[in-house]
Amino acid sequence: MRPQIVALILRLGLMTIACLLFLFLWFGTGAERSPVGLMIGVTVAGLAGLWWVELQIQKGLEIAKGDE
Repeated sequence: MRPQIVALILRLGLMTIACLLFLFLWFGTGAERSPVGLMIGVTVAGLAGLWWVELQIQKGLEIAKGDE
């Protein structure tokens, strides 16, 4: 049960970071003379990084499940 709780806490953190990335995109592109392509690129790269972290969490859960 403990690995699932840790994974839940980490996933909540990932969701928070994803929300911050979308807020960065939303408010950053509204600024005058903002580099829209750069804003989109940073957001997509951040989401790809979060996806990779989620894959690592899933692998960790599988390893923890095998130990039980």
